[in-house]
Amino acid sequence: MKYSKQENYLINKDKLLKKIIEKNGSIKFSNKDNNYFHELVGIVISQFISTRAAESIKNKILDHFNSICFEPKQFEKLNLSEIKNLGLSLNKAKSILDITILFSNPKFDSNIHNLSEKELDDTLLSLFGIGPWSLSMFKLFSLGYEDIFSCKDAALIKAMEVANMVMPNSSEDAYERYASGWSPYRSTASIHLWRSLS
Repeated sequence: MKYSKQENYLINKDKLLKKIIEKNGSIKFSNKDNNYFHELVGIVISQFISTRAAESIKNKILDHFNSICFEPKQFEKLNLSEIKNLGLSLNKAKSILDITILFSNPKFDSNIHNLSEKELDDTLLSLFGIGPWSLSMFKLFSLGYEDIFSCKDAALIKAMEVANMVMPNSSEDAYERYASGWSPYRSTASIHLWRSLS
């Protein structure tokens, strides 16, 4: 099996993660596309619900707009109640409204890769409903950051417990400390941990 440099690094660093990677086989990691508004709205929809439920809601809203992706113009003329009536909670509607306002400025969307990580963090965390988990998912899956791990992600926590990396019900710091050993390729480690549960 031919592994990526990231996977080879992790195999040599962690015997428990090595077992997972060898069972999964090599996984190619790359960010999906450059439609950052679409990705961020999708992440908000995914908060606190199963992947299947999130996909169902996303598809229903996209069908409503007769579109294959989310765009700011779809939400710009809608008020909070109208966004909520698309099948979302009030808080998620508030988040999408804030995201729409931010991305309605084309300079932000086109300049996102030129922001420092701190500038990106400060900007996105200032939006309603965007917390550390949502920010981490955006940086990992949409921007392709290689060193992302979120102790706020229930599936990652479960996978680490199943693999006997951390005792169940440990503090968040315990998961963070263990994952720090995978740096600078924690994103690849996270992807393999998610796959281990499927």
